[in-house]
Amino acid sequence: MVTRWGLAIVTLVLALGVATHPAHAGAKDDIAAKSKEAMENYDLMDYGVAKKLLNQAIATAKKAKLDKEPTTAKLYLRLGIVVFADGDQDGARVAFLSAVEIDPKIQIEAAYKSPELTKLLDQARSEFTSGGDEPVEPVVPDGPDCAGVKGIEHTILDAGTRGKSVAIELLLGADVKSPAKVVVGFRAEGDAEFTEQKLTKDGDCKYTGSIPASATKGEILHYYVAALNGNGKPIVGKGSSGSPNIVELAMGTGGEPSPGDIEDPIGSSPEPVNTDKVEVSGGVVRGGKAPKVYLAVAGGTGFGYVTGRTEGGSTVQNCCIGNSLVVITPELGFYVSPKVSIGIAGRIGLPIGANTEGHATAAPGGLLRIRYALGADGEGIRVMGQVGAGFMRNTIKLDNGTNGMDTDIVAQGPLLIGAGLGYMKRLGGRVAFLFDFSVLAGIAVTDRIGMSVLNSGVGADASIGFAVGF
Repeated sequence: MVTRWGLAIVTLVLALGVATHPAHAGAKDDIAAKSKEAMENYDLMDYGVAKKLLNQAIATAKKAKLDKEPTTAKLYLRLGIVVFADGDQDGARVAFLSAVEIDPKIQIEAAYKSPELTKLLDQARSEFTSGGDEPVEPVVPDGPDCAGVKGIEHTILDAGTRGKSVAIELLLGADVKSPAKVVVGFRAEGDAEFTEQKLTKDGDCKYTGSIPASATKGEILHYYVAALNGNGKPIVGKGSSGSPNIVELAMGTGGEPSPGDIEDPIGSSPEPVNTDKVEVSGGVVRGGKAPKVYLAVAGGTGFGYVTGRTEGGSTVQNCCIGNSLVVITPELGFYVSPKVSIGIAGRIGLPIGANTEGHATAAPGGLLRIRYALGADGEGIRVMGQVGAGFMRNTIKLDNGTNGMDTDIVAQGPLLIGAGLGYMKRLGGRVAFLFDFSVLAGIAVTDRIGMSVLNSGVGADASIGFAVGF
């Protein structure tokens, strides 16, 4: 009888081992594959995709109860490397802290090592060992003992209910000097940007608030908490826009749909969002997809340095500046990365004011444009190179024209080569304001196309417009 029971127990243990091992093995294989693919995208400078894959791998590790494994520490380390390359040093610091909490002796791989990253990892290791960021995050109790609080203490949430608001609590230590405000930043699935919402102080060191139900419309939610200085920069935080905390959202009891699934125009409106908010451009991580395609339309005016012969056959006797009073520029483009975009633009000039017979009324052209933004998130100043084909036409006064026939057009092209300087500012959602100053050289590789006499010259356009991302 004893032998029979012993065999039964051994059989049960083996069965459980066989049942659980494939699940862990499958999770580890998935994590390894995503980590490898992420760093391949990092090598291609597609930091958005790399961050998305690494965050997915971290979520898989947490779900499989592997969040304290050295493999997960390596994921956080790689996430820090990626977000640092994408210009988010605070996000890199948070990711490195997460890595050293799991494996204090972790080192950066030789392929990715740099003096800046090594220094940042050493700082994270020093902060962890000195107790600046507790390795085990405490549950925030009622009536906390504020005297023992250091930095920011917050129990990171990893699960929630779809269509329900998410309560946020944290403790802020006295060592965090003069924060301007304490916020929770959140991004719903499908949104490209984070929204920051101010938390309310409740006692000496406790701050409370919530993420509205309108943000829990999908299967996943990203969030972070931070204390900000007067310039809106984080002093301390748990997570960041580049390395947010991930909350998996489950259906509530009875399987009620999320607010985004209810098609009821008469029903109650979604829970309002606090107007004390700031939209922050973040990297691309799971649950929020930055626009890859954009459509822009800009309008402005142009002018140019002209020589040669006009389309009416007159000679430009004195070198002068002509003008193309109205220039319209539609553009369709693609974001290679947050900083780099490639677009196909049309340039439609309207040289208004000519009165000679047979003059052209428009100057069509097509351009391939490559833009590079100086800011890590793609906003701010951008430089541009462009090449294409078409006509630039500028209106000029003739020196020897007769009254009523004294204004003609000078055409330049058909080869167009140039550069430009611009500025972009996101206005919220997927809409952005644009300003461009573009310089084009029209090169006469042929002296005539149809009835148009072509010259070489230089023109410039100044335009403002708007872009919408998809």
